[in-house]
Amino acid sequence: MAHITKRINKNGLPSYLIRVYLDEDEKGKQRVKSFTWRPPTNMRESTADKQAKKEATLFEDKVKRGLIAFDAKTTFKEYAENWVKNQSLAFKTVERYAGLLVRINKAIGHIKLEKLQAHHLQEFYKILADGETNFNKSSAKSNELNKVLKERKLSREKFAKIVGVSASTISVAANGKNIKIENAEKISDTLKLPINKLFEVNIDKSGLSEKTILHHHRLITAILETAKREQLIPFNTASEHMKSPKVHPKEAKYLNDEQAKKFLDLLLQEEDIRIKTALVLKLFTGVRRGELCGLSWKDIDEEECIINISKASQFQSGKGVVEVATKTHSSKRFIDVPKFIIEILKEYKKWWLERKILFGKDWEGKENRLFIQERGKPINPDTINFWLERFINKHNLPHITPHSLRHTFTTLQIASGVDIRTIQSRTGHTQVSTLMNTYGHALKRAQVQASDALENILLKKQS
Repeated sequence: MAHITKRINKNGLPSYLIRVYLDEDEKGKQRVKSFTWRPPTNMRESTADKQAKKEATLFEDKVKRGLIAFDAKTTFKEYAENWVKNQSLAFKTVERYAGLLVRINKAIGHIKLEKLQAHHLQEFYKILADGETNFNKSSAKSNELNKVLKERKLSREKFAKIVGVSASTISVAANGKNIKIENAEKISDTLKLPINKLFEVNIDKSGLSEKTILHHHRLITAILETAKREQLIPFNTASEHMKSPKVHPKEAKYLNDEQAKKFLDLLLQEEDIRIKTALVLKLFTGVRRGELCGLSWKDIDEEECIINISKASQFQSGKGVVEVATKTHSSKRFIDVPKFIIEILKEYKKWWLERKILFGKDWEGKENRLFIQERGKPINPDTINFWLERFINKHNLPHITPHSLRHTFTTLQIASGVDIRTIQSRTGHTQVSTLMNTYGHALKRAQVQASDALENILLKKQS
């Protein structure tokens, strides 16, 4: 039978702790499931007492039928892992949450839901910011992997599938560049070699960025909000008893007018037609990396000079490159491009068709994607990073990322006087506020230019 303990808080409001005692666990300790029921503030106390008994009966029935797996004494780790499994989340979101929970569970995973307090979270965020050992960022690089793969007659693509990582990750590692420590561990385990024999591990003790710390906080907040809604805890510590970690806005990294012109001039001379086409498209459309890799030939309207963004490519562990929906509904869009972009695409299509004819029956490009692996399969979006890195290293250009080209596209559009709503539709942002916050620097300059233009018109001296 359920046990009810009535409590009165300092404001004179009642609450009812309901406990159901179960059989002993493997250690001989009796198991208890509990939750606290709080009546509406306008309910009479006598009515609340009666309702509490009904709530206790319902709770006991659920517990005995195995419908109540958690209670306030459940640890944060146990509840969080179950929470992720039961949410309707995109594959990449699950992967990202799993990565965040590694750090979160090291810090607060052992704490019971009812015992979790604001100071636990504040201490955790400070550790993340300071870069203490348990939460630092690590990487590894190898000068031996390429040699080992050749000795064992393993292609990079084939080995990537065996390991369960992207082909681009293997290429980076084989080229002696840094990769994530967890990927280095997977590679070493697959080859049955000690990690310190294959990789040089680098421990980065710098703290995480403000934005990354906020991502941790938001995940904790979402998990606790569900626990509160399920009446496992009376309040959400992360949202009700503390403020969110601060994030100071940072200016998006982009190429200015002169840098963009130089970048384009060099790009138009690029011999590798794949790199030339992909990066020119990135610069003139501002599409996301996955959207670029998701393009098929049917998305190109040569006559109208329009590109249709309707899907994206994504690498998923264990599945490889898959087709997914665009980031948001508003990300589906049509983008007008200059005529010379279509001419470059025609040049590229000629190369593409030659590849298809060359491989004949061995062609594997069923999706007709623009950017392909050797036999026509869609490329991993990480490949765009490698093409860009190869290009900027070749010409000794400042380091930028594919996302920097998206920022460049948006910034130059603002500088050219394109209105914010049009830019929103071209970039696929869900909210104008995101553009306003991210590109405040460019918008501020545009305001000054508009002010100067008005002055020239209204106060222009008569000749």
